[in-house]
Amino acid sequence: MLNVIKKLFSRNNSAKIDAKLIYSLLMKQSRKKMFYGSGKAKDNYDGRIDVLTLHMAIVLNALRGYDINGKLLSQALFDVMRDDFEIAMREEGLSDTGIKRRIKPMMQLFYTRVKAYVEAIEADDSKLLLDIFKKNYAIDTGKFPNKISEYAFAFNSNCASLSLGEIAQAKFVFTDF
Repeated sequence: MLNVIKKLFSRNNSAKIDAKLIYSLLMKQSRKKMFYGSGKAKDNYDGRIDVLTLHMAIVLNALRGYDINGKLLSQALFDVMRDDFEIAMREEGLSDTGIKRRIKPMMQLFYTRVKAYVEAIEADDSKLLLDIFKKNYAIDTGKFPNKISEYAFAFNSNCASLSLGEIAQAKFVFTDF
């Protein structure tokens, strides 16, 4: 019995370690200047969260294809992200009550965007993805929606080709535009 409990906790612990590695790499990638500026995502809290959400959606979608270990890693990745958001809110001076009030709508928006991104990517529907980017970034013209759409499909292809172990090691290949 004790060995079973140890295995469960060690698996969760390794999933959390892997999730921290993945999250820090996705965070670093989503902060690159190529995503922000005139005619691109706004370089503010909402814009940065949305670009991070795109990256998270693609990785979480790739993890859906794996067994319980994929689910554990997926949950751990979400937990690491949520914890990071809570830390950021604490640094802004919010109390526990303020965080509770703000975190729930943030997570609902995260799930809504993840669902939209995944539906467009799984359907291989570049027009739908373009429409999502135009709406989320309030951009009607310019090259950015096309470029980020191409980027998202390329990153999705990369993630889909990785084994669970490669995802856990954050062996992602990102393209620049």
